[in-house]
Amino acid sequence: MGKLISINEAIDIVLKETNILGTEKVRIINSLGRIIAQDIVSPFDMPPFRRSAMDGYAIKFDDLSFTRIFEIRDEIKAGEVKDIKYEKGKCVLIMTGAKVPEDFDTVVKFEDTEEIFENGERKIRILKEIKRFGNIVERGEDFKKGDVLIKKGSVIDSGYMAIIAYCGIDEVSVYKRPKVGIIATGDEIKKIGEKLREGEIYDCNSYSIYGLVLKYGGEPEILGIAKDDNKSLKSYIEKGLKKDILILSGGVSVGKYDFVVDVFNEIGIEMKFWKVAIKPGKPTFFGKKENCLIFGLPGNPVAVYINFENLVRPAILKMEGANNFERFKVSGILAEDIENKGDRDEFLRVVLKVENGENIVIPYKKQASGIFTSITETNGILFLRKNERIEKGQKVIVEIYK
Repeated sequence: MGKLISINEAIDIVLKETNILGTEKVRIINSLGRIIAQDIVSPFDMPPFRRSAMDGYAIKFDDLSFTRIFEIRDEIKAGEVKDIKYEKGKCVLIMTGAKVPEDFDTVVKFEDTEEIFENGERKIRILKEIKRFGNIVERGEDFKKGDVLIKKGSVIDSGYMAIIAYCGIDEVSVYKRPKVGIIATGDEIKKIGEKLREGEIYDCNSYSIYGLVLKYGGEPEILGIAKDDNKSLKSYIEKGLKKDILILSGGVSVGKYDFVVDVFNEIGIEMKFWKVAIKPGKPTFFGKKENCLIFGLPGNPVAVYINFENLVRPAILKMEGANNFERFKVSGILAEDIENKGDRDEFLRVVLKVENGENIVIPYKKQASGIFTSITETNGILFLRKNERIEKGQKVIVEIYK
């Protein structure tokens, strides 16, 4: 029988046994959501030249001491480079992004001027007060050559994709994604589309796990539903051991027809722990065979979801090169008394919402591990230690999982 361990001990064991998978090159267009395996260092100043931040007129600010009317001498559009020498009292029409000629130090927006004609010459009159150096982006103002723009271990989002493209980089080194096999177990579990008989239910755990694996960057594959017999279980498990991670739901308790742990032992899977002192999800198995991590999650769908979040999610993230495994936490005011009278720590599903500018934490009424609406109708988890009581009105910390 496995020793009952705390959730923190379980997480530590999982992370200790999990290795980073390695790296691969991907094109920037395919990099969204990947964890970068290299620092991105700027190869040049950005912008690489002084440029106009607005459509307008480039002037020399000191000229405003004697005139507010400027003759338009020339024009420059973005991408165009002209060697225009400064002449007193003259300006240059310039477009956003265009290089500002030397000796011109201020750009006046179109809307702050009016165009006039004097003696057949096209001119502008400046209508508002202007600041020196206004509407000019200096060379290197965004970032400079040698700056670290993206640190190794960061998740590439759309903004980082833009930065990588800014640097002229088409391919980046990212950590590989784990391949994850998913097996449901139980004679009562049926595939979607099959006709249900009395006492049977459809397989929801495989789809819950599949979605969670995708959410955290893994590559899931539903391998099927194993029956409650050794031969069927062995066949599915041996196929799943070719993956980086294998996840089973159901059959890990101590009931008459719970064969999973026995089959793990027969196959030679090294058990790291079996049974965690938490509610829901006590009968949770974690083991390893060669390079494959094996998780045996309970059959109840809420326990599957919560223990995936607590234990499988950190393993996936670490394999992908992440270095932060904590969920986002928010403090809020408890809306009602809560108490854990059991002998295990508990993960309560709660609704966190804002009322009158304050975060309010409302425990979901139905906390049983078979009530999956306690996942779909909530957005946070409140950790409650065994024998702990928290009264209404106290501040608590909620972990956001949606």
